[in-house]
Order: sequence, then C-alpha cells, then structure tokens
Amino acid sequence: MKAVLLLVAAALAVGEFVETRLASAASNGYAYTLNNDGERNGVVVLTRNDDGTLTEMAGSPFATGGRGLVVPTGGDFDAQGSVRVHGRHVLTVNPGSNSIAVLAIDGGRLSAVAGSPFASGGVTPLSVTAHGDLVYVANQAIPFINPDRKPNITGFRMGTDGRLTPIPGSTIEFPAGQGPAQVEFSPSGSVVAVTAGFQTDGRIHTFAVLPDGRLKEGPGSPFITREVSGTVGYSWSADGRHLLVSNFRGSAMTVFSVDSTTAAIEPKGPAYPNGGGAACWTALSPDGTTLYTGNFVGNSISAYSVMPDGTLSLIGTVARRQAMKPDTKDVEVSPDGKYLYAIGPMAKHVAVFAIGADRLPRELPAGSSPYTVTSGQWTTGLVVK
Repeated sequence: MKAVLLLVAAALAVGEFVETRLASAASNGYAYTLNNDGERNGVVVLTRNDDGTLTEMAGSPFATGGRGLVVPTGGDFDAQGSVRVHGRHVLTVNPGSNSIAVLAIDGGRLSAVAGSPFASGGVTPLSVTAHGDLVYVANQAIPFINPDRKPNITGFRMGTDGRLTPIPGSTIEFPAGQGPAQVEFSPSGSVVAVTAGFQTDGRIHTFAVLPDGRLKEGPGSPFITREVSGTVGYSWSADGRHLLVSNFRGSAMTVFSVDSTTAAIEPKGPAYPNGGGAACWTALSPDGTTLYTGNFVGNSISAYSVMPDGTLSLIGTVARRQAMKPDTKDVEVSPDGKYLYAIGPMAKHVAVFAIGADRLPRELPAGSSPYTVTSGQWTTGLVVK
C-alpha cells in the first residue's frame, strides 16, 4: 500500500511539473498568422518559446470558415493588419470569400464564435482593426479578383460574444486601385487612418470617429505624399499624435501629425530613407521608442529611433537569411521587446530576430530561424502576444 501511495505521489508531482512547464511555455505568449489557404483558410498559432523560437500548437491551423486569397502567377497584394487580437478574440480576414472571422481564444486554441464568419461588406478584405466595440475592415477589391468592384472600408459593432453587426451608413468607398492596404484605429480610438497601397501616389486618409461609429474625413485628407510614394503599412506613435508611414518607392518613412479630435492631417519634416529596399511594413516597439520596417525587395529590417516630437533617426538596417527574391512583409515585436518576427509570405517563413541593446534585430542561427509554416499558401499577416 505504501508503495502505491508513493507511486501516486510521484505521478502527481510529475503532473504538477508538466503543468508548470506548460504554463511557463504558454506565458511566453503566441504568434498568430494566416495560412491563406485557398480552400480552407486557417489561423496558424505558434507558441513563443523562451529563446524566441516558435512551435506550432496542436490542432493548428484553426479554421476561419472561409477561403484565403489565391494569387495568380506574377500577382501580389499589399496589406497590413490581416490578423488582430482584440481582448479574448482573434479577428481575421477571409479574402477569398469576402468575410471576417471572429475566433474565441482559449489558451493556444481558437474556436469560431456563433455566426462567424461575417460578411465583410465588400470584396477581398485584407485588413481589420478594432477598438472597444468598434471594428473596421478594409475591403481592397483587388483588380485580379474583381475589377468591377470599388474598394471600401466598412464598420461593425462587436458584441461581448464576438458577433459582428454592420453599422448602417459606415461604408466609405475609394477609387479603383486605391487600396486600402491598412486600416487602424489610433491608440485612443478617436481616429481611423487608411493607406492606399499598391505603389500608388501615396494617399493617406484620416477619419474622425463619430459617436454613432461612422467616420468623418479630416481636414487635409486624403494627403498625397510628394517626396516618395507607394504607401503600404504604418504605425501610430505611442501617444497617437503621429502617423509613421512606409513608402515603397524610395524605401523611406514619412511622418504626419494628426489631430485627435478633427483627424486633420499634415506632413511633419522630410522623408527618412533607410536604404533597405522598398520599406512596406512597420511595427513599433512596446515602449514606443523604436520603429521597425520590413523592406520587401531588400529582404531586410530597418530600425529607427522615434523622438518625442515624432521625428525619426535611422539606427541601421540588417538583412534576413534564406530570402532569394523579394519576400519580406509583416513585422511584429514581442510584448517584452526582446524579439522581432518577420513574415516571408511566398516561402511561408516566419523569421525570428533577437533585438540587441543597440535596438537592432539580428536573426537567430540557422535551425532556430526561420520557422516554416507547413499548411496553406502565401502566409499572410502576423500578431505577436
């Protein structure tokens, strides 16, 4: 009997040890990306290990209930923000079936809320943002999918159960070929910004959020950049007073002041080139002092110091490995500021960089980076929590 009790005690101890290790691993957080499968779109959930490396969760990818975007030979699309974590939910796009999926988070597992996916209110949704109970989606209406439909942004109310309800009169249309590439609320939720994408003339729209959830375009919007063009991704400064906008042509960043009440937009200072080769995607460090850009053509990451007045100063640019052609897109920084992750969509790679004391990211050794997503095609979007 004593021996049996000892065995039970040992088993319980082992169980507690395993549970402790699992809890420790989970506490590092997760990375979420879309596998963009043309038949069965899914969110890939990756556990972030102590050393920054990634391990796919059991049961991943988790179905979104829709289809990804099948890209024709020679085709491409610009987008930032196709996956978002909002409270206890993941919001993501189904660009191949014109819908938005809302998935409830349970540790590292995801499950669709009742009614998901929800019609996006347009064609090829590729960016989504949320603040409080408001959600806006950018329907890009990519010409190679449906050349006859105009792009738009459309608003929704989100219930506590995750259900989305369209806001009447919230849809705002854009000219054909004018994106939108990214839609995002300011930190306070009082302004929504939209970039055009597709290497166009660099239009940036800003909208004040009205009490009923609809939007009103601000003075000076849309602003058309003059020094460089091809706006794709952007980040809000931590205080919400500035937009830090990437520019494909010229591989540079431009800064804009934005009024938090009226959404008035105006340029601030010159363009800030990085020499990295087609800056497109952006991420701000958790402390708001460093901006990172993913440079599509140069397959590199650039780092800028962000000054209190919103101006920028280039720290440096570093290359990533195993990229034989232009294939560097979304970038994200871990909440502790220790690691940066970058998507290589065509190779289905997630590259892992350790951020040094000098704030420059350096890719982990081969074998630890990049992580290869094994499902779907054209891995899209990235969120790190």
